[in-house]
Amino acid sequence: MMAAGAWAQAAGTGCPVPVDINHADAAQLRCLPGIGEKRAAAIVAFREAHGPFPGPASLAAVVGPKMAQTLRARVVVTPVSPLTEKTALLR
Repeated sequence: MMAAGAWAQAAGTGCPVPVDINHADAAQLRCLPGIGEKRAAAIVAFREAHGPFPGPASLAAVVGPKMAQTLRARVVVTPVSPLTEKTALLR
């Protein structure tokens, strides 16, 4: 298990390990096994419509319970500060 806030890059891929589902863009989400372009876009759209994911299990609302369980060891959820949300809205 990695320390909070610590990030590593998967060897030669440029993909964060683990992937923070509250901050990752679609390209980073596609690094996850079973997550292609459509699912990555759906995760980002869900997050934008409903706010940050409270925990890894909440990913099931987008990808289904089996896939969420499969991804559980590869994803993290860090809190989104109000400043981060406002900055994202300005983009």
